[in-house]
Amino acid sequence: MDAASAERACRPGGLRSAASAFPAAGETRPSARHQPVSAGTAAQQPARAPSLDDLAQACSLRKETLIRIFRRDTGLTPGSYLNIARINFARVRLRAGETIADVGYQSGFADQSHFHRTFIGYTAATPRQYAPGRSITDNN
Repeated sequence: MDAASAERACRPGGLRSAASAFPAAGETRPSARHQPVSAGTAAQQPARAPSLDDLAQACSLRKETLIRIFRRDTGLTPGSYLNIARINFARVRLRAGETIADVGYQSGFADQSHFHRTFIGYTAATPRQYAPGRSITDNN
C-alpha cells in the first residue's frame, strides 16, 4: 500500500462505517481534529485492505491507540472487522457460484485452510455447504 492509499483510509470512504476518533493524516495529537472513516475499502476489496501499520501511520497514531479507538467506536477490533468483511465478501461470491479456492484467494486469505477455518467460525457452515444448491444440513 502506498502513502496515498493509507492517507485515504483515514478520510471518509476509508475503512469503517462507524464515526471514529481518527485524526487527519499528518496530525500528531490524538486530541486533534477527527474524521469518520467508512467501510468501503475492506468491504469491497478485502484482499486489498490496508494493514494496521499503514493505517496507524496515516492517522498519526500508535497501533495500540488505533485498535483501542476502533474497538470503542465499532465494538470490534480492526482484525475482527476485516474478517467479517472478508467472510461477507466470500458469502456473496460463493452464492454466485464461484469456486472455493478462487473465493478464498479473492477474499484475501493466505491459504484455503485458513479461509475454511475462518469461514466455519463465522458462518457455522463449510464453504462447500454454503455454495448454491447445498443445504447446510447436507453432509454428503
